[in-house]
Amino acid sequence: MATYQTRICDYRGMERVDGDAALSAYAELNGRVERKLFAEVAADRSAASLKSGYLKRYGIPARMFNAVRVSLEGKIASVKDQQKLRVDSLGRRIARAQRQIADAAEHGRWDQVHQKRRRLANRRHRQAAVETDVADGRVRLCFGTKRLWRKQHHLAENGYASHQEWLADWQDARSDEFFVLGSRDETAGCQLCVASVADDGTLTLRLRMPDCLAGQYGIHLTIEGVRFAYGHEQVLAALDSNVDYARYRREHGEKAARSTGLGQAISYRFKRDDKGWRVFATTSMMDVPVVTDKRRGAIGVDLNADHLAVCETDASGNPVRSFSVPLVTYGKSQRQAEAIIGDAVASVVAYAREAGKPIVIEKLDFRQKKAILEGESRKYSRMLSSFSYGRVKACFISRGHRQGVEVHQVNPAFSSVIGRVKFMERYRLSVHRAAALVLARRLLGCSERVPRRRVAPIGNGVCVAFTVPVRKRVKHVWTYWGAVAGQLRPVLAA
Repeated sequence: MATYQTRICDYRGMERVDGDAALSAYAELNGRVERKLFAEVAADRSAASLKSGYLKRYGIPARMFNAVRVSLEGKIASVKDQQKLRVDSLGRRIARAQRQIADAAEHGRWDQVHQKRRRLANRRHRQAAVETDVADGRVRLCFGTKRLWRKQHHLAENGYASHQEWLADWQDARSDEFFVLGSRDETAGCQLCVASVADDGTLTLRLRMPDCLAGQYGIHLTIEGVRFAYGHEQVLAALDSNVDYARYRREHGEKAARSTGLGQAISYRFKRDDKGWRVFATTSMMDVPVVTDKRRGAIGVDLNADHLAVCETDASGNPVRSFSVPLVTYGKSQRQAEAIIGDAVASVVAYAREAGKPIVIEKLDFRQKKAILEGESRKYSRMLSSFSYGRVKACFISRGHRQGVEVHQVNPAFSSVIGRVKFMERYRLSVHRAAALVLARRLLGCSERVPRRRVAPIGNGVCVAFTVPVRKRVKHVWTYWGAVAGQLRPVLAA
């Protein structure tokens, strides 16, 4: 799935102020329905059994209720997933704190022991609270954000002259968006928001207003001049596919049409910000022919907090070219970091497309690393906190799909150690580019045996020798690389 956005500027038959007011009224009604539905679902009532009552009480169409239900179910599922991740994260932090307390007590640092015990008790309390919510199936949702809710208790510090001023912002925050659910069986992929193509190539959206708002704003709100800066062609292709689906269904019947790949659902989300309203269109991405083949070789990418290390190999796993792409996100805002990551990933994907070789990235979990930030150096903690591995991974997968470039994920176990020992000195590579070479070779199924010359460079022209246990066929080769890593780790730290 892909989502494209643009800003709404023109309305048919009304001024922009009136059109924005109509969308705000729609969003306010949507928010009231969603909050009431969440309260009843939290009281163990079925959303399906409430549908008919909501249609009469609020004067909304059935598709609007379905959109509210789907959106709310997505938020509830997200909270439940985050609860599990929170329990896991707190467990890691608690184990880390226990080790730190034992170490501090062993060395007589009793001031640290006292503070860390207080923090440990706080984490255990939070973990118990989250575990209780998980066991009871309780979901806590704050419509309008917790941050804004807490500001009412400190009005002057947050720039509010009165509680009424805060209340106006609170009500706006609780009704600043709404979701319109699409389906491939409906006109233009969405029954409540029907898109049509104008003569100039822009889209015209006809939004069906709820019955309770139709008397004030009309049955339909028509939005003109909609053009997506990115993905406009994909949305047009989805609309063409829906036209073909409708024609095929008329000619061959509903059952035959469903078995085809024609027709795409287009869902819309309307969001208000400081400048006005934006519209987001979500639809399935078009299939792009794959232009890469690992029989030509592979391109390994080692993800680091300040750069991407890239190494290209031939079909036999020999390095052809290596380079680095800057990726410094420390000190940047979220949007700046996203732009930097997008540009870095785009350059690597373009290179892979030209070479015709797939990309290989690491399959990492940074939750464990971020759970041990306490006690690490400030530089390392800041660097790792600012690095968004999930964003880099998502960019690689998304752009690779759009460009027809395969993106594989492999286990990065001991990739840095193998690169340092086997390839760093042989091919004159940095340790990160050597690790990227290992990732590419791992996809190709190349050997990872420990070399006969058991010496590893550690920098500044210095090498360190290591020993390896007796080789046993029953053990995996990573067992021996683990022994090597255990010997190199203290040397590198020193």
